[in-house]
Amino acid sequence: MNFGDMLDAVGEMLGPEDLALAHGTRRTYWPDFTARSNRLARNLREMGIETGDKAGFYLRNQPEYTEALAACFKGRFTHVNVNYRYLADELFYIFDNSDAAVVFFDAQFTDQVELVRGRLPKLTAWVQIGGGDVPDWAVDYDCLAADGDPSPLGIDRSPEDLFFLYTGGTTGMPKGVMWSQSVWRQASREGAEKAGLPYPSTMEEFKMAVQLMGKTARQVPACPLMHGTGLFTAMGALLGGGAIITLEQNTSFDPENLWETVSEHGVTSMAIVGDAFGKPMLKALDDNPGRWDVSSVQTIVSSGVMWSAEVKQGLLKHMPQAAMMDSFGSSEAVGFGSSTTTLEGGTQTSKFEIGPNCKV
Repeated sequence: MNFGDMLDAVGEMLGPEDLALAHGTRRTYWPDFTARSNRLARNLREMGIETGDKAGFYLRNQPEYTEALAACFKGRFTHVNVNYRYLADELFYIFDNSDAAVVFFDAQFTDQVELVRGRLPKLTAWVQIGGGDVPDWAVDYDCLAADGDPSPLGIDRSPEDLFFLYTGGTTGMPKGVMWSQSVWRQASREGAEKAGLPYPSTMEEFKMAVQLMGKTARQVPACPLMHGTGLFTAMGALLGGGAIITLEQNTSFDPENLWETVSEHGVTSMAIVGDAFGKPMLKALDDNPGRWDVSSVQTIVSSGVMWSAEVKQGLLKHMPQAAMMDSFGSSEAVGFGSSTTTLEGGTQTSKFEIGPNCKV
């Protein structure tokens, strides 16, 4: 199945009471989300962005990231994550190396874009999000998402359509990992089967899963969406018809903002990066007993940094119903190993059960 086809199906099934995106006081429900992502995809194609063209995401965690990601799946464009901490030379490298044809950028990054855009003749469209005046070399995101035909695109798509996930560059220059949608779904299937969960193989099974589970899913990518952990977990919730809740405080991690968001929205799952997030999360709960309702949390997923057993156990004291799921993988491959800790038990720090396709 293709992600764009799956999102078309979700859009047909969910109604105006079904939340798709939230950020602070902003709310987008599935009919509006579907219409806006359809318009965005269609307008970009009419601007000359073609199947397989690369789309850079120079954004923090904000609703437009998820909305534009859906538009890329629908329009058959290839997502390219961009570290928003990069300086001019690093930005140029990512845009040039990926052969980006279009870039979504937040207005706060306009000065950085100005430093590189003249060196990127193949990059034909800059789409500005937020801010006031839009420079004459860019187009306004909201105009693309609000104007035009909101119906499904009605194009043929392939399960081999790609999305890119660039590595962090810790072992040299960042490398663009070329994920096909079919491979990503296979990895997701293996993870579900390992956990004893059903995984839909057909569109009819997928639609049933959305009706049964997707509508109640509320996922917070507490870590950056330009990071594999944040992106992959958000994709899973989005494709299942759930809601992506991004933190209003998105320039640095604020654990109190996280728990306020969990309490307000009844968040069911979140993605973090080990103790770097887990320790301040636990401290906030310990320092404010009973302040937030965290009874809705079913899973906390982590990858990328060590998540100590002590922090997991501390969090479980506040949410005994939850499962702490620790994953060991990379941008190039997921499922090397995993561990799950619940109130009933778990594993030692940095101990994992090897995945079915991992050889040591």
